[in-house]
Amino acid sequence: MTNNTTFLNMASIGDFDPLNATIPATKVEITVSCRNLLDRDTFSKSDPICVLYIQGVGNKEWREFGRTEVIDNTLNPDFVRKFVLDYFFEERQNLRLDL
Repeated sequence: MTNNTTFLNMASIGDFDPLNATIPATKVEITVSCRNLLDRDTFSKSDPICVLYIQGVGNKEWREFGRTEVIDNTLNPDFVRKFVLDYFFEERQNLRLDL
């Protein structure tokens, strides 16, 4: 009697494991600049700052992600600080920018 055993290799390209899989993502960089902002200062031009908020998936609460620098006396700021965050493909991500 012969024993003809065939082994099937279940590993596929990339060895996909659904229990440990990660969501496809990439980094994105957001640069903020504004033109013709309303002048809210009394004796000079406004001193704008930009605050980025990200909305939570489960609780829908907005949480602060980061802030730019303050730029004095301008209505047309070009902020130097960039926001770098993860972008998840096929997933809605709500962002809010407050000036």
